[in-house]
Amino acid sequence: MKRYVVISDLQYPFIKKQYVDALLDYVDYVKPDMLLCVGDELDAQTISTYARGTSLEFEGSLQKNIIGLKGLLKEFRSSLGRSKPFIMQRSNHTARIERYISKFAPAFSVIDAIKIENLLGNNDKDINITYNRTLKEFTKGWVLAHGDESRLFTEAGKTALNLAMKTGRNIVASHTHRQGVMSSSVGFGGNQKTLTGVEVGHMCDIKQMSYLRENIANWQAGFGIIYEQDGRVKPELVPFNKDGSFIAEGELWK
Repeated sequence: MKRYVVISDLQYPFIKKQYVDALLDYVDYVKPDMLLCVGDELDAQTISTYARGTSLEFEGSLQKNIIGLKGLLKEFRSSLGRSKPFIMQRSNHTARIERYISKFAPAFSVIDAIKIENLLGNNDKDINITYNRTLKEFTKGWVLAHGDESRLFTEAGKTALNLAMKTGRNIVASHTHRQGVMSSSVGFGGNQKTLTGVEVGHMCDIKQMSYLRENIANWQAGFGIIYEQDGRVKPELVPFNKDGSFIAEGELWK
């Protein structure tokens, strides 16, 4: 049976170390067949729209955060193994870099070195990530997305399901920072097709998210596992406990 592990929104540097360390240990132990990242691996807060013209824009932390994120991605690659696929999906937070350049320094937008995939190590043999700029299947009938490609819903799983119904493919995403699985079936006369939307949560430290008033958010921390055998696919959500521990494969990991 194949096992694909799905990394949820990291929004580096606002990661919760207990979550990240626990997932790294799990990946290192089980050696999944594929590692998927739904995006928002980098927060890029200093070049957000709300930071424009404020002291935050001049904080000067972006390069430091890119270097830190690349170090973390190297750790995931090392835990996974060199030869297995590591796929990352484009996302709205990471795309802030290219949008900022396009808007305020468009002459630089043609430079390959500052394209997202190159900044994050697509050509680095110690990371070797496949960066998806569009929706793509990672296995037959299942698509890796970020979650911002269509309408946003407050109910966990519904954003991904809505995208699934639009694309006609099962969707694995996040963006909402929520964990949920929703399915919908169509057809008649006993001939039905079921589509599923999966939202895998987040790995952020909410206490570090300064834009969350009173640190309140309808978010759920966790990651995803996709099992596949003989063309049959089953998604599984794995929530984190506060100490970073979680239950997967019928065992408590901590």
